[in-house]
Amino acid sequence: MAARDSRYVFRASEVSFRQAKPGLNVKEGRMLGGMTVRLQERHPGRRDPAAPWCETGHTAYVLKGRIGYEFADHEAEAGPGDMVHIPAGHAHRHRPFVAGNEPVLYFITEFE
Repeated sequence: MAARDSRYVFRASEVSFRQAKPGLNVKEGRMLGGMTVRLQERHPGRRDPAAPWCETGHTAYVLKGRIGYEFADHEAEAGPGDMVHIPAGHAHRHRPFVAGNEPVLYFITEFE
């Protein structure tokens, strides 16, 4: 195996963003041990109060912009350099949104 080829490395710099849904572009890699890594670019838009809740656990690192998370009992925001950890499960259900008028770029990991 050449030094460049490794099952431990996801070369996100060589992958194009794909549109996951309107306003959300992703680069996604499935890693060993059941972990998914994503570089996500979320664009400002109207918040949809009917959007489904996410119950998947995530750890995120914000690169630029501001991301907000709506929880059942409060909202939280994070900006460049901030890290967010949301455990999996119904008690931690959330809906992400762009907090502000600028796109947000962030890296997330999740385990299956």
